[in-house]
Amino acid sequence: MTEKKSDANHPDTTPFGKIHVKRQAKRKVRCIEVPEWGTKTKPLKLYAYPLTVNDVMALDGKYTSNTEQNVMQMIRQCMDAKGDPFFTLLDKSNLLNEPSDIIGRILVELNGETSTFSEELKKNKE
Repeated sequence: MTEKKSDANHPDTTPFGKIHVKRQAKRKVRCIEVPEWGTKTKPLKLYAYPLTVNDVMALDGKYTSNTEQNVMQMIRQCMDAKGDPFFTLLDKSNLLNEPSDIIGRILVELNGETSTFSEELKKNKE
């Protein structure tokens, strides 16, 4: 019996797949400073790759509140300067007792843009 050769392309050989592979190779870690969690002269630095759709799906709907989901996102996403996880599940209760504006600001800086869409367009002259 002969095997039938598939006409399907490997996802990495499609036009989008090729771009995706290149972008993943160039993915940059974001670094943010959290002055509230450091000292006056040396704020804490957290590092993270921006979330992917898979990351969001892994978190979505698994927690009782958005606040808990945000804290779990930080636990999963934040790294130290060596690339090791910064938080563990042991930190969850402490993070849940931090001011929500700090947690929110960290997540926005790690994953989102603080400017509006129109500001971004002006900045990029599009």
